[in-house]
Amino acid sequence: MAFKRKEIIGKKSVGSRLKAERKKRGISLEEAEEATKVRSKYLEAIETGRWQEFPSRIYVLGYVRRYGEYLGFNPDKIVSEFKEEFGENDFGLRLKVEKKFIDHIVITPRLIAGVLAAIIVGGIVSYVAISANNLSKPPTIEITSPKELTTNQKEIVIEGKTSKTAIVEINNQIIPVDDQGNFSQKTALMEGVNQFEIKAKNRLGKEQAKTLEILYNPNK
Repeated sequence: MAFKRKEIIGKKSVGSRLKAERKKRGISLEEAEEATKVRSKYLEAIETGRWQEFPSRIYVLGYVRRYGEYLGFNPDKIVSEFKEEFGENDFGLRLKVEKKFIDHIVITPRLIAGVLAAIIVGGIVSYVAISANNLSKPPTIEITSPKELTTNQKEIVIEGKTSKTAIVEINNQIIPVDDQGNFSQKTALMEGVNQFEIKAKNRLGKEQAKTLEILYNPNK
């Protein structure tokens, strides 16, 4: 991810403050992972600023909120400070490139008419898209693996498919979703019946959930 940190003189970064608070409390990354349900590699990436570890910006904001709240910070404030620190990703750079391109365009009546037409069409398309989004149903979710609900294997891989913009949680732990909507998570089983609640949620907060029950019988 192309986060670019702003230099704020005399103020520590959000990541370093979270790390300092964790160490002050004597909490290990593994303990933080257990409490927040966020993988320790992502927590460490937040502390050190390794944003390329995350699949998208929305995951970073969600993880920063959850981690900050766990360590006693105001979740809204810590997310706000993070946004202030990193701005809007590479948006400023795109504006410079677009401005340089526009400076070389020759303005003609035909161009003006074309721009106006594009604005009108764009407005109509945006209106339809927003209306459809507001009326959208919860994201679909399909569990593709495991096929067998009884196993003698200590570990299984839960795989499935959902909308590519959805957020997936398995037993309240956020699972990365690729740009095709696929997700995969390896998990250990306890002897007996293991229950997993798998949720897919869109940006409007609408969600769909499925329950998966796996019987682990090592003597099978």
